[in-house]
Amino acid sequence: MPKRVDHQERRREIAEALFRIAAAQGLQAVTLRAVAAEAGISMNLVQYYFPTKEEMLRFAWQRVVELTAEIAGKSIGEAMATGDERTIVRAYLTAVLPDGERRRMLAAVQIAYFAVDVTRGSQDPDQEPLLPHLVHAIAGLLQAAQEKGDVPARLDAGLEADALATMSAGLVTGIMVDAYTAERAAEIVDYRLDGLFTGVR
Repeated sequence: MPKRVDHQERRREIAEALFRIAAAQGLQAVTLRAVAAEAGISMNLVQYYFPTKEEMLRFAWQRVVELTAEIAGKSIGEAMATGDERTIVRAYLTAVLPDGERRRMLAAVQIAYFAVDVTRGSQDPDQEPLLPHLVHAIAGLLQAAQEKGDVPARLDAGLEADALATMSAGLVTGIMVDAYTAERAAEIVDYRLDGLFTGVR
């Protein structure tokens, strides 16, 4: 009986090969042929799943989003169980920090996609951006903290969320070029949150 092929798993294996190339050389090095060689399969097989490079790139980005959510989900879920907004905001901000080999590779892939967006001058409309989700979640948590008196009501929760998310993105880049360690980046997050959560219940 012939072995049944898991087509979704095969697509994910191809995406992993793309990740390795993109993380090391950037998206400009990604071709159907290069990915096939990296994955150890024929180019015809890659084209069976992804007839064009663009389709492969779109799937790989969706996979990045999925994996990033999976990695961050555990620590964010644990933080949510506390019911403490500061703890949850901290989890959102630190969950994206690349503190291991796997996270560093995914961060490098995200930066590779971002570099293409910068060159093009806009985001690809087919690629779901990650930052707006982070900003929305943090803004809601800050508003809840304001209602409890833990964050000053005079602050604009939306602008503060934008500032925190942008800071976090900058820290990711800093870690990737060894300007910061993950530990130092977490200290910076805590310092910033200590300045926001000043209320006493």
